[in-house]
Amino acid sequence: MSEPSIRCQSCGMPLGDGFYGTDSDGSVTKEYCKFCFQDGAFTMPGLTADDMIKRSVDFMTKNLGIPAQKAEEMSRAVIPGLKRWKK
Repeated sequence: MSEPSIRCQSCGMPLGDGFYGTDSDGSVTKEYCKFCFQDGAFTMPGLTADDMIKRSVDFMTKNLGIPAQKAEEMSRAVIPGLKRWKK
């Protein structure tokens, strides 16, 4: 039985060794990736959920070859439900 995928609670990226963010004491946090969270703070604190969706779509289309419409559907299905963006 496989474990459920653990995702960054800011961008939705699957997490694994080497990609975890860090808390203010330097310890690893398993909630956020190193691109979103370092030293106990978000790397882009002013980012909105819509900004993150746009960044995600851009990344998926340019780096993963996912068509823009599909990338946007995927981002809008995941990002608003992540801890950082839940209201």
